[in-house]
Amino acid sequence: MRKTMIQCVGNVILFTLLGLAFIFPTSEVTKIEMGLSANLTIFPVLLVTYLIAYPVIYYIISKKYQWGKRDISELTYTDEREKIIVAESTKTAYKVLVGGLLIIIAVIGGVNYLSLFTGIATNLYSISITLLTLLLNIAMISYCVKWCLEYKK
Repeated sequence: MRKTMIQCVGNVILFTLLGLAFIFPTSEVTKIEMGLSANLTIFPVLLVTYLIAYPVIYYIISKKYQWGKRDISELTYTDEREKIIVAESTKTAYKVLVGGLLIIIAVIGGVNYLSLFTGIATNLYSISITLLTLLLNIAMISYCVKWCLEYKK
């Protein structure tokens, strides 16, 4: 259970940093003689740092708890009971993703449609990335919660 929780928390952090890095990649962009000049925000730097640090930290933890090298995903299982747990958790995450995607499509369409009548300028890119990031985080959290509940049965 500890391994799955660590992997799920790691994925939530990854999804959040990825979303922030795509929404706020630069703080200032100016046009110069030969092209563009941009100042990076902290989010792309944090993402790269995380992509380097997480595998190292996970490797250290996996050595401490003697986890196998082949089961690096939260979808792996060692026996029939864990296979059922993974299957149930995956079904829950799938339902969250499909339902969430339908809601996101409706929200993006609604925002776009509403902006036509109100004249309010909306940034559909930022709204879309934010909603997709939230959906990925909710799906990963639902997977982890379902996994833990099934494991404790």
